Amino acid sequence: MPIAQTKDNLPLHEYLVQRRKFLKIRLNDLVVKTSIPAKYIKRIESGDWPNLPSGVYARGFLKKYAQVVGLDEGEIAARYDMEMALAARPEKPNTQPRLLASGIINHLDFWRHSSLRRLLALAVAILVVAYIGWQFTIIFARPDLDLSYPSQDITVDSSSLELAGSVSQGSDLSVNGEAVYPQPDGTFKKEVQLLAGLNVLEIKAVSRFGKESKVIRKVTHQPAGE
Repeated sequence: MPIAQTKDNLPLHEYLVQRRKFLKIRLNDLVVKTSIPAKYIKRIESGDWPNLPSGVYARGFLKKYAQVVGLDEGEIAARYDMEMALAARPEKPNTQPRLLASGIINHLDFWRHSSLRRLLALAVAILVVAYIGWQFTIIFARPDLDLSYPSQDITVDSSSLELAGSVSQGSDLSVNGEAVYPQPDGTFKKEVQLLAGLNVLEIKAVSRFGKESKVIRKVTHQPAGE
């Protein structure tokens, strides 16, 4: 049955019982003081409004009850009428509140389940440790540096050579101390001038954390006909 809330946020019958008990009035004493039959007192205090006599008699009982416990008769009668009106109003089926309540209950049951809480805490701890480990790997790892050409020491007859390769994105790249600027995807090309004879090329990549990788290539420039 829909319930009209009292100023104490209680259904009317609970409000009356609370007031009687606060005043320490026993049920039998209430029967004597109000001249209301005990069975009707019990129905009032259980909120069993449909099984009270007709509305006029029921309101009369409630007014007598209110007098004895020191409550406003008109207010109590009005709240009785409100609860009866709410009880007579057909309720529209609404599954959304039930679904919402069910979801909340299931959510609370989940959190009350200690083993699931421990499992979730363990999973979170593993993720945190993995993330920290990944960060340390980034900090202490050397940048990737791959020189695809030349892939080994070589001898050429040309006075210039175009280096090609790839490097970790965000790394500073240089060839014999001269800065090289890779493409956004990390690939790079660099033409270097060769002196006659042996040329030692140092290709170096330095990460933003100061870790470096090096590739050394020995390129011998031997002009044609020599």
